Amino acid sequence: MRAAVFEGEGKLVLQEVKKPEILKEDDIIGEIEVCSICGTDVHMTSVPPGYPATPGTILGHELVAKVVETGTGVTQFKVGDRFVVNPNEYCGKCNYCKKNLPNECEDIKAMGIDVDGGFAEFVRVSEKMAFKIPEDMPSELAAFAEPLACAVNASRKIRVNPSESVVIIGAGPIGMIFIQLMKAAGAYPIISLEPNPVRREYALKCGADYAVNPLEVDAQSFVMEKTQIGADYAIDVVGSQMMAAINCIRKGGSVLLFGNNAKAAPAVIQSQITYKEAKVLGTWLANASFDQAVKMLASNTLNLEFLVSHILPLEKIHEAIDLMRRGEGVEVLVDPRMKEQGI
Repeated sequence: MRAAVFEGEGKLVLQEVKKPEILKEDDIIGEIEVCSICGTDVHMTSVPPGYPATPGTILGHELVAKVVETGTGVTQFKVGDRFVVNPNEYCGKCNYCKKNLPNECEDIKAMGIDVDGGFAEFVRVSEKMAFKIPEDMPSELAAFAEPLACAVNASRKIRVNPSESVVIIGAGPIGMIFIQLMKAAGAYPIISLEPNPVRREYALKCGADYAVNPLEVDAQSFVMEKTQIGADYAIDVVGSQMMAAINCIRKGGSVLLFGNNAKAAPAVIQSQITYKEAKVLGTWLANASFDQAVKMLASNTLNLEFLVSHILPLEKIHEAIDLMRRGEGVEVLVDPRMKEQGI
């Protein structure tokens, strides 16, 4: 099959590889419908990399697939079922798994980082990591399951109430999801901080009350003007804006750190956290939130499909990643079937 294989710093090579086979009785082989480009994929293929990946691994983890083969122990899926994947397989045995924190598993295997992922024609996953989706759910919508599950897990940590104010730093796909989740929770005002003008427009369409370029406008002053005392919550989706988030919140407010950029080393003025009695919270991956995310997608609670700006064949994987790197794409999907169908 065709697959995009990470071969080292800055090297993602499209090549022919062996199609995955059933290795364990709970394995599922799925034919990929789409796999979206995540910010992590951009970081991993950058020079120097902003996130580690294992050479020889097929990248991609936000995927939608259809079952074409199952192991003898699979009980919840049959050939033809469609599914999305929690791409972080936990061991179920370590101390963190026993504490119901599988996202912090000591032996976690991350798809598209540690094991083969979805920038390919087929993928192998274990049954416990697959989540069935309705037959009629569009691939373009189902592709949001993984980032939505992560955002749902994150949102549980702050529990925004109606009329509470939120600043969201970064308006990529995850930022857009957070805007819609905060809107659904009744937050007001929702302030998006994003330098890219196209993404600011999308942020407003997603429900942000204001979308501001922090390179041109003093974000702290703007937030104070709109909230009088500072925001109740600030969410850093970028992974390097902790101090900016702290500056935007009121005394007693909360900062949620979602983004992950291993290259970033922002200076933090610790006294501001103390003085403001700020709560600074980290959030990592999804935890018991995939089923909820799939149900939210099926119920059309959120309006996400319109965020898909590009769908490209697997042969254009580099172009797809570059669209995200340059900020010209919002949600960019790779469809390995496009060549086969002559699209």
